[in-house]
Amino acid sequence: MQNIRIRVAGILVKDGQILLVRHEKIGKIYWLIPGGGVDFGESAEEALKREFREEVGLDIKVGKLVLVHDSIPPNRHRQVLNLYFLVTAEKFEIKVTPDAVLRDAKFYPLSEFSGMQVNPDIKKEIINGISKQWVESCQYLGNQWKD
Repeated sequence: MQNIRIRVAGILVKDGQILLVRHEKIGKIYWLIPGGGVDFGESAEEALKREFREEVGLDIKVGKLVLVHDSIPPNRHRQVLNLYFLVTAEKFEIKVTPDAVLRDAKFYPLSEFSGMQVNPDIKKEIINGISKQWVESCQYLGNQWKD
């Protein structure tokens, strides 16, 4: 039996810039909204706080859930349920902890965000949410798997 992986991510915007982490995997470089997997017995909020501390050294406050989507490849060899929360921080000094795939993290102007290689590619939904101050309820985006 395969398990569904639950991944939480935090959308952190400061002064018109969004925090992204750079991953390198199998020779590919791409950017992600910071976050990671939820461990058994851990709440989504606890996991997101832990991931921010581990990846970028930031203590965050977790806000509302704004986006949800699946990542299921055509051969269905894995399944990830992605939950995106708004997050805030009082301090913004990033201390990246590199690991097997994490290489860097920094704030990027929202004007550059739309042209970046971000996985999954939900930049349009994030920019739309930010511009409308997330007034809509949480959106389910369906399966966002892209090769």
